[in-house]
Amino acid sequence: MTEATSTVRWAILGSGAIASDMVQILKQLPNCEVLAVGSRSVEGAKRFGDRWGIPRQYGSYEEAASDKDVDVCYIATPSLRHPQDCLLAIKNGKAVLCEKSMAPNDTIAKEIFDAAKKANVLVVHGVWSRFFPAMQKVRQIIDSGEIGEIRSARASFCQNDGAGSCSALLETGIYCAQFLQWVLEDKAVSGSPIVRGAAKTIHESGNDEHVTAIIEFPSKKIGSFECSLAHCSDRSATIYGSGGVIEIPFPFWCPTTVKVTKMTGLGSQKWSEPELYEFPLPADIVALKTEDDDASTPGFNFCNSQGLAYEAAEVNRCFREGLTESPSFTTAQCIDILRLITEIGNYA
Repeated sequence: MTEATSTVRWAILGSGAIASDMVQILKQLPNCEVLAVGSRSVEGAKRFGDRWGIPRQYGSYEEAASDKDVDVCYIATPSLRHPQDCLLAIKNGKAVLCEKSMAPNDTIAKEIFDAAKKANVLVVHGVWSRFFPAMQKVRQIIDSGEIGEIRSARASFCQNDGAGSCSALLETGIYCAQFLQWVLEDKAVSGSPIVRGAAKTIHESGNDEHVTAIIEFPSKKIGSFECSLAHCSDRSATIYGSGGVIEIPFPFWCPTTVKVTKMTGLGSQKWSEPELYEFPLPADIVALKTEDDDASTPGFNFCNSQGLAYEAAEVNRCFREGLTESPSFTTAQCIDILRLITEIGNYA
């Protein structure tokens, strides 16, 4: 265990858009240093490192992961490399924050976590939704019984931004699956979710591009979701209880708003005035500009990237406390989600 105020030193493996966003976050967290970057080439590492003021620039992921002064490796390499780069960091005794999806299925994810357990190092799967305050509010509302007994939930994450380039299930479907697990999982009831139905369309590349699924949880609650990389949806989520609904509007996977409407009377036709809960993104986290940026250059590449601060701060906390997993997103939960994704893919 390290001191609560000790500096946590990070290495960034990868130099793409999400790596740029995370570096901006890490540079603004207290007692946190971006010490190194590893890229596929010296040129790539220098370009990225010079832009963001990263002192140690390596032309390979191996060199960055083996830097003796690095505490945590952020895996932001191409997704097909995630398992090998996680294992690379673990072999070098580093804590890991891996971008989703950390593995193509639950079997490989378990291999990563088993290696981390053997090495006694922290591994966190970067499904950042789990760390947003709005998601914690959703859990509080559910546990309070405010909308009665939860019976079902749905999530939709479809966007036309790369059909064929990767799996829709692993790219956007994982956010839907984790949401359903978060709101429908009942720790008092043993067992695993069962896929009751699924359908998918396949791109000519061989990757799934549109998937729908129906999932039954052990408590008999039903979840449904749709994901796609070929067309749009409202990218929202809803939870349905016996006495009301909870709505999480766009962007539900990195949420800042929760809406609660209670419903009573014959046929649930008496609606209360909706209650709106707002959770602004961290005000002290801003997009950083560099000398090379012009007025048209966005500081962040992705929606609500300031919210990456929640998961990064959690990794820093867990590392300082000597934890090997985050209580907010445990190893078991991560494996269950990837098992569910795998079963949906096999079923459809």
